[in-house]
Amino acid sequence: MTRQFGAEIFKLRSTRTFYGLVGGSLALVLAIVIPVTAFVNFSPSDRPLTDMMGIAGFVQVFALMIGILSVTSEFRHGTITPSLLVVPDRVRLVLAKLGASVLIGLALGLIATVLVALIVKGIGGARDLDTSGDVLPLIIGSTIATGLFAALGVGVGAVMRNQVGAIIGSLIYLFVLENLLQIIPGVDDVLGKYGFGAVSGGLSGADEPSDLLGQLPAGLVFAGYCAIFIVIGIELMRRRDITA
Repeated sequence: MTRQFGAEIFKLRSTRTFYGLVGGSLALVLAIVIPVTAFVNFSPSDRPLTDMMGIAGFVQVFALMIGILSVTSEFRHGTITPSLLVVPDRVRLVLAKLGASVLIGLALGLIATVLVALIVKGIGGARDLDTSGDVLPLIIGSTIATGLFAALGVGVGAVMRNQVGAIIGSLIYLFVLENLLQIIPGVDDVLGKYGFGAVSGGLSGADEPSDLLGQLPAGLVFAGYCAIFIVIGIELMRRRDITA
């Protein structure tokens, strides 16, 4: 299993797409955090350090795509057949992809949150901004949330297999459909508390809106969602014919 895990890490980091996603996500975070911290006039009631930590959450979407690509790229490029010849056990193959994606997601989330904290502390301190606040829970929560998004991507990729469909479908649901569904009375309360955006925000430590779950329950709910997709994806992988 260790060799499979290492092989999946190598597969991910040996493509330009991987470096593009990682570099692009971190560049996006820096492009927002640096000018906002340097030039925005914060009011006395603002908490620049803790408020800006939410920007690190942008990398979570990129972690989702990394997880999706770890599975769907095999089918898109036809490498799933040789992969299964080397690792005939499909469950072990998916679990190896899961471990590799989660590790990369955790690393990406940790780097992004630490960068945001250091930038706000450095630039904000030079501007005499109030950079006090306990960011450790936010760093831990956002890091775990990024890892879980990568795990979710593996599950979605295993269920759908089609790369374009999995990526576009996931983005449409997260950014469009889930928000539209909250227009429906009754549904808005459920999704506002238990939707993907809500549980990821709660786990990351967001305090707005105030009805979000706490970090621990939000993390458990999010992990449960990931487990559902992964279990379904593994079962479909076991039952489907692999012809690519």
